[in-house]
Amino acid sequence: MKMVKLLGALAALSAAAGLFASPAAAQRRCLVTATSAASVATYDPFAPTGINITNVAITFTRGNGPGGAKPALLDFYIKSASPAVNGIQLIPTSVVGSGNATGLNQNIYFDTTATPPIITTPLAASPPPRVLRWAFTGNNAASDVFTINFTVILPANIDLTASSNVLFDVEYGCDGTGGGGPFSERSVAPNAYAIQVTVKSALQATYVGAALDFGEVGNKTTAQVLANPAAFTTPASGNYVSVRSSGPYKIEMSSQNNYRLTFAGGNPANAAQSLNYKVLFLGQTVSNSNTNFPAVTCSRAGVLATQADMLPIQATLLEGGDGKQVSPLYKDVITVTVSPLNSNASGITCP
Repeated sequence: MKMVKLLGALAALSAAAGLFASPAAAQRRCLVTATSAASVATYDPFAPTGINITNVAITFTRGNGPGGAKPALLDFYIKSASPAVNGIQLIPTSVVGSGNATGLNQNIYFDTTATPPIITTPLAASPPPRVLRWAFTGNNAASDVFTINFTVILPANIDLTASSNVLFDVEYGCDGTGGGGPFSERSVAPNAYAIQVTVKSALQATYVGAALDFGEVGNKTTAQVLANPAAFTTPASGNYVSVRSSGPYKIEMSSQNNYRLTFAGGNPANAAQSLNYKVLFLGQTVSNSNTNFPAVTCSRAGVLATQADMLPIQATLLEGGDGKQVSPLYKDVITVTVSPLNSNASGITCP
């Protein structure tokens, strides 16, 4: 199993432009930075249940603005522009520092499909739902640093690549004092921290459809079969290999009898006991005269069922059964092997 690493990225919460009433207020006064130490967990994209990562600590440090301006109240929630992490939860469970927290034990992450709350300036008397508030105790060094402990919940089957680096924004507002009087600001800190995820490169593959059946051909000559190939070709759709994967994957194909049908106990090398056929798969045609199927490397399909690669497979008969040894069933077994690859492998879009 690979590891999920939660790596904090240093970012100033004052990175983006805020809303200002006058040019004099254009200097940022909500000077806060966020850092997070690495946290490690395992993650299987096809596990039936998700995982909880506890004790993910994010430390916030307050700085001095112009003229000694400092935040007094801070309201914030977390967002990401990546739909791949829709469904995760970031739940603050406790805070270590000189101050008071309001809004613990609720998910403060809003995904790309959610409508986030509105943080007003000045801040409301109480923070909106799913917004965390930190009240500093005053203009003193003991209040400058506080650490929030999070539980991160990664649900099952989120569509992360085998190697992902998902960036998160902090949207916030603050009320502050000093530097010429009270002030309020609202802004966004882009890329305030990151979740770097190394997901197990895994896949699920299955065959969908019916057996590739040519029907009754005992009374058909080879000339009749070759003259009307469409009548002896399996449907172009409806029979396929379905693949879901968190990373690129490799496809190989082989035939038990080297693309010859025979009966139980028959000898596929005996022309009187075998029927030649060919297979079209991933743009390649193989038959008894050309059994080599070069492996194909496919790009990542995706983890969700709606993202599965559907790889059609089609067979065409090349001989009639007239003159062959009589048997109620001629058959062959085709083996398609689908293997996950390292995330840095390059592949083509399949099919």
